[in-house]
Amino acid sequence: MKQILEELGTLGGVYHGCIVKEGNVVATTFPSLLNDNLTSIGKITDRIFKGAGSVKHSYNEIYFEMDENYLLGYPVNGGIVVLLLTGKDVNFALIHMTVKSAGPQISRELASQLPDDVQEHPVVPRRTNQKIDQSLKPFLNEILEALTLQIGPVARITMGEALKSWRVTFEPTRKNLPQLINILAEDIDDEVSRQEFRDELNVLLGQ
Repeated sequence: MKQILEELGTLGGVYHGCIVKEGNVVATTFPSLLNDNLTSIGKITDRIFKGAGSVKHSYNEIYFEMDENYLLGYPVNGGIVVLLLTGKDVNFALIHMTVKSAGPQISRELASQLPDDVQEHPVVPRRTNQKIDQSLKPFLNEILEALTLQIGPVARITMGEALKSWRVTFEPTRKNLPQLINILAEDIDDEVSRQEFRDELNVLLGQ
């Protein structure tokens, strides 16, 4: 990521650069003391771009004038903003074109830096008409009772959310009940309680 900024820095009149994603500085060639200021500017710039989109306008760049310099902001897909500190005699068209061409690479590199558990669970296309068969109701009641023993009254709310996730990802059938149990088990913080929950329901499902 920093290599991209260094390459942008080879353009005439570009002194420093940084990449901000959702208000967080993810790469920079600015002095570290400026990180807090860059974060604030990145948030403001992102809001400006998003605000323009909400009123059916779009902007490809924004300039902040700073005495003898400009701070240029460029939006990249996924809530990413590239900020560049430049002189006032730079070739704006060249910088714009270079940042735009670097946009896909920036997005890819940021995606590759996501935690492994996020990468390993891609978004699953939403299924439709995934109704739960009434024959599953006794099993679901038993699962809810077992969950209530472990986490208390909040179990009913947790069960409702888990059922939504389960129906989106899996066919809501008897054979896929273990997947529902896995989803619910993730909401039980205590390891012993989590295992008790799994063991009780494994007996129920005959596993």
